[in-house]
Amino acid sequence: MSSDSTIASMSDDNEGTHFPEVVFPAGNSDFRAVRNRCARACREFNNTPDDADPEERSQKWLDIVRPDRDRTEDCILAVTHDQTFANPALTAKTPFVKPPISIDYGIRLYVGGSTFINRNCTIMDTPVADVVIGEGCNIGPGCTITGVAHPLRLDERLQRYSMGQPVTIGNDVWIGANVTILGGITIGDGAVIGACSLVKHDVPPMTVAFGSPARVVARLSDIKPTVPGSAVTATTLADAVGLGNRLPMRRFFTSTKGPSSCEVSASAPPGGQDGGRRRRGRRGANGVVDSVGVGEDEDEDEDDDEDGLGFDLLDGVVVSPPRRHRFSVASSGSSLRTAAQSLLTERLGSSGEREVRGLLQRRSRQQLRSRRSEVQTIAVMTLVIALLTAFFFAGVYLGASRGSGFGPAYL
Repeated sequence: MSSDSTIASMSDDNEGTHFPEVVFPAGNSDFRAVRNRCARACREFNNTPDDADPEERSQKWLDIVRPDRDRTEDCILAVTHDQTFANPALTAKTPFVKPPISIDYGIRLYVGGSTFINRNCTIMDTPVADVVIGEGCNIGPGCTITGVAHPLRLDERLQRYSMGQPVTIGNDVWIGANVTILGGITIGDGAVIGACSLVKHDVPPMTVAFGSPARVVARLSDIKPTVPGSAVTATTLADAVGLGNRLPMRRFFTSTKGPSSCEVSASAPPGGQDGGRRRRGRRGANGVVDSVGVGEDEDEDEDDDEDGLGFDLLDGVVVSPPRRHRFSVASSGSSLRTAAQSLLTERLGSSGEREVRGLLQRRSRQQLRSRRSEVQTIAVMTLVIALLTAFFFAGVYLGASRGSGFGPAYL
């Protein structure tokens, strides 16, 4: 162990012996004592304030991963990752870890001093295999590294043994939020793991992996660099709070007369009473659609839109009438159509009305194609049935002719 960092020196050559998995009795008293010691150290670390002195935070972290260290080195190792921002001349010796963090044993966990670990990270390490996280890594919140497993067979699992597997994460790796990394995995230098991924296979260096299970979707060399000057930079807090940076609402949700009930229902959650109101708003949208001239039932609502926008864009935009007053083709007239058009204009404005009309036209074309396809299918089925019926009666006739001696001479 180097005294310059809390991570063992990593090289390209595999040092030592590698076992894919090692079985050990985690319930034994000696293993339990180590877990209890690590649990107390984690509790002390998690109770440390974020604005505590760097030396105190460093000592609390070292109590987790290096309980038997020479404590005279604590002052040397008390340089955390966040301090290097203020003073780039410093070299980080202890990783910057935001509490809370959960670690099982800690004695075989090695984390680079320049690595950042965000909140709610869980590292299920074991005393029989190393978990190594390299230098310069960024680990997002809610990540889980699982180096422990159990046998699949029930008879073996009932023996209450655990299996430890090593995990190696290279240098300069970025792991997104809520990523789960299973045991026996190696992630190469410079790799990026997308949020919410499940990593169950090795990830090559300098690649982007995403999914469950995570698969390589790109190489970093294929990603175009950011154009200089294209990104806005805020170097001070005053610059940051002065930015008018807010994602706008879609314009067809914006009313020219201020907030309305349609905007409130559009932002309501999908479940519960709000969700019910939103679903009723969808039916109401269909009612207005019927009055404009599309003339379809709500049973057709689940059809996919041809351009991928989906008819759900109308959810919560048009205020739904009660169920007993739903519009239909039979009851639609010129006055009803005019009222619907004025309602669209009032709620959405001219630009929003044009977008809705475009959606309705696409919806109408899609339903027309669906009807045409149904008619063609019925015609083909009718023809097939007619042919089968004709063949059947022809066979009956020919069979009867042969049996009675009558019929065409060539029979």
